[in-house]
Amino acid sequence: MGEWSRIRFESHMADQMKSSDISYNFSVAKVLSILMVATGHYFGGLLWIPTTIALFVFAFSSGYFSSLKYTGNFSVKQFWLAKVSRLGFSLLFINLFLLLLFLFQGKSNIFSWDSIIGMAGLSSILNWLNIPYKSPFGNGLWFLTVLYVFYLVYPLVERINRNQRRAFLFVSFMLVVTALLNSNVRVPYELWMTVFAFLFGSYVTTISIKFSFYLVSIILVVCVITMLVLNELFGINALNYYLILLVSISVCGVLITHRLPNFFAQFTSLFSECVFEIYLIHTYLFLRFHDAEVLGYVGSILLILLVAKLLSMTRKMMVLSMKYRLI
Repeated sequence: MGEWSRIRFESHMADQMKSSDISYNFSVAKVLSILMVATGHYFGGLLWIPTTIALFVFAFSSGYFSSLKYTGNFSVKQFWLAKVSRLGFSLLFINLFLLLLFLFQGKSNIFSWDSIIGMAGLSSILNWLNIPYKSPFGNGLWFLTVLYVFYLVYPLVERINRNQRRAFLFVSFMLVVTALLNSNVRVPYELWMTVFAFLFGSYVTTISIKFSFYLVSIILVVCVITMLVLNELFGINALNYYLILLVSISVCGVLITHRLPNFFAQFTSLFSECVFEIYLIHTYLFLRFHDAEVLGYVGSILLILLVAKLLSMTRKMMVLSMKYRLI
């Protein structure tokens, strides 16, 4: 992190929490969030709501910390190279694992042209364009595609956010645009809310928004209760998007203003570096047992965590080995 970024970060957090507290909170939140995503994909149903909130936290975090680290006259080329190299090694090892898994399972279309697209995490583009996609690679990677787009446009977003009035107008405009797209361009997941989360995270850092822990906690509780009452008692779901959005923003506000309990630390330290691996492999490792759904779920999570940890450790050892040979 550059000197100016560090000073701005410490100034921004002076009235709230230490930078280490913020980093700790989001490290915990990302591990818990990816497990929520895996849980939502395993069981389905109403778990799409906490899954959406979890993905919002992920996207907000990416925008938030990107804006802390990369601001001012940073090298756009180095920014893109850093992101590509960081994701590239993980994708390489994960795709090798998946290739072996698919060969073992006897999957078809492993070596089709669209497998290249899937391996790169861009299969969602074909889905959005209604182009048939048959490869087993790239299952559910729409979030990764959106992350790529955010990294691509971040230098422009950063320039917009240098002026607070312009930044406010931009994020307000995108709030309206994403809400309209959600109403008129339907996709089977909360794509547009996640797009806004990336931009909102970047905006919060840039203009140093100061959240009140008590206020965001009250908003969080009120929105959850309101959504339950409207849906369960009156059958009204027209406001769900906006209520979930407010809940998601409130959760991020809590993470910025109140340190989470320390008992999460050990668990987070074990799996915080393999969140990306968990995200990419979890849908392929679900275990289904007849009349034993809970057992299948627990077994699935343990298997996913084990494989993700092994892949992460292998990646780290290979990268360190390559660096050592270059010295």
